[in-house]
Amino acid sequence: MKRFLAAAFVLAPGLAFADLSGSPMVMNGDTLQFGDQEVSLYGVHAPMITQTCGEADAVWSCGWDAAMYLEEVIDGAEVVCTDVTELDEDHYMGRCSANGEDLAGLMVDAGLAVADEDMGEDYAMRTMAASNEGVGMWSGPFVDPLTYAEYGGCSCSARKKAMMDNAELLQSMNEDDAAEGETTE
Repeated sequence: MKRFLAAAFVLAPGLAFADLSGSPMVMNGDTLQFGDQEVSLYGVHAPMITQTCGEADAVWSCGWDAAMYLEEVIDGAEVVCTDVTELDEDHYMGRCSANGEDLAGLMVDAGLAVADEDMGEDYAMRTMAASNEGVGMWSGPFVDPLTYAEYGGCSCSARKKAMMDNAELLQSMNEDDAAEGETTE
């Protein structure tokens, strides 16, 4: 009976499994790609890479900026994701860190992600602090990232391809920057 329960725990979707670590590609401000496994940062929502924020003459690409900021925070460090839970095939959620820093928390602190109302109690106070400071998305009007994803964003295969292309572009830009830094030293 104990073996059956252990097997059910390991195989049942939605339950935690082994940690993930490595050098993932940044897909957007709250999603990392470890090989074929996509991991969303637990407890937060960042704007989709195509999302803009602001109004009139002050519109900016907050989704792209969120992805670039997460890429900068990781900066080639090993990313460790714990408490990883399967959401669906090849898509997981976990608490991820780089250099000991909580990635979701850093995104919220920068105003480039918001706490998930259903599970982001860890980040609610940090979201309020970013709002009060007017940083990132909080510097002007924006559509909540979850609302944007549900109503304004594309959830189609073209979006996934665009995300992969953007992740490869980010990785290439970082490699070029690193190579440029080596030649100037």
